Amino acid sequence: MHRLGLYLGTKKEEALLRGDTSDALVNRHLAYVLQVAGMYLCGAPGESPTMVRLLAKYSQKAWETLIEIHKTDDQKLKAQGVLVLVYILVVAGFAAGPPLYLSKVCELINSANLRFLPVYGRPPELSEQVREDATVLSQAIYMENYLYLALGGLAPVMTTRIEREFRMDLQVRILRRNFVVGSERDSMIWSSERIHFCLIFAH
Repeated sequence: MHRLGLYLGTKKEEALLRGDTSDALVNRHLAYVLQVAGMYLCGAPGESPTMVRLLAKYSQKAWETLIEIHKTDDQKLKAQGVLVLVYILVVAGFAAGPPLYLSKVCELINSANLRFLPVYGRPPELSEQVREDATVLSQAIYMENYLYLALGGLAPVMTTRIEREFRMDLQVRILRRNFVVGSERDSMIWSSERIHFCLIFAH
């Protein structure tokens, strides 16, 4: 999950590792979409007819559950679900899809006025849910810049509002982490010198 820039709380991560599709702890869309992502990250989809069938099965379920999510009013979950799809399309090597679906992510973020910090009042405690919500926003910023710098996409303007808040309203520090990557495309996304932003909310 972390290789896709996705943060979930401990219980949600455990549910996904169990393959839980009950919707009890975490939306089942994430279970299916992460199964698809895992197959691409392992380089497995085209290795055998069985793997191709599994990819088709999980991809179909991922699309169906994404449609279910978009029938709800949960803007945060919608943005999270589509953002993971953007990462899969990049890893899978589909050039046309990522900009299109990232624009949808940004539309969801801006139409719901999703923010790192509330407009009024004290900042929230840094709970697992707050971290999860903040990660969706920060990864949208990262992905728009990545598409521009690495894939020749449009200048990053869709995330201007949340990036301004990220830089000006939060206390931000920069860390470097090392990643083991398995392909040239992974290296582009998960460079060993990739900058990670750690959000430190003021109390």
